[in-house]
Amino acid sequence: MKLTWNGTGSAWSPYYGNSSAVLEAGGKRLLVDCGHTVPARLQEMGLTLRDIDAVFISHLHGDHVYGLEEWGFRSLLQWKIRPQLLIAADLADMLWQQVLAGTMAQVCDKTCRLTDYFQVTPMQIGKPVSLDPWTLTIHPVRHVPNACAYGLKVAAESTTLGFTCDTLADGDPWFYQDTDQVFHDCSFAPYFPETVHAHFEQLCRYPQEFRMKTYLVHYEDDIRACRADPRWQAEVSATGMRLTVPFQTIPY
Repeated sequence: MKLTWNGTGSAWSPYYGNSSAVLEAGGKRLLVDCGHTVPARLQEMGLTLRDIDAVFISHLHGDHVYGLEEWGFRSLLQWKIRPQLLIAADLADMLWQQVLAGTMAQVCDKTCRLTDYFQVTPMQIGKPVSLDPWTLTIHPVRHVPNACAYGLKVAAESTTLGFTCDTLADGDPWFYQDTDQVFHDCSFAPYFPETVHAHFEQLCRYPQEFRMKTYLVHYEDDIRACRADPRWQAEVSATGMRLTVPFQTIPY
């Protein structure tokens, strides 16, 4: 399996782009989340949405779903295909009714549904879904109050990866059990009690065995200056955690 980050930034991160990863195994490509920056940044990877076989959607914020509009229209009208869309069962109807239907329900004289654009696979907590060559399992996370959000485990070719997606710093052992690496939501902005993301200083308190598996993702453009400071890099490195980098490829 091979993982390449399309973007590693927060919702409003023009430099790093929306957090999204491309996984490759068995000649197939799986996308984890599809925010508004994803389609253009795929081209910088030498890919297009046409080259992606399936997508997992973790929750309904724009930096995780807005790229689906272009993907759906191109698939229906231009490529005549229906990519696989994997999403928690309790989010599937909301994705259509609350996010996409406003611009995608009507195509010329045809009334469309989500299933006209994608092959939708509803997922249940703790019930693995097999989509050759992948096995995917979802797990609830705390992000925005009263809104469902899910992390993910993906297994293929003897490797299992965990993606917390957007979450608070709960130190949830589910992501670290039986995984090789975990990609964890991390903000470097000043902490405030109403935050809806894990913060670096909180992750520093995770057990060492967690930190040694952890890659950080979903941070702000502000850290560009920090990354030029060797002392800052040394402080991050000393935790055992590592930063992800846009277009970085990690082979397994």
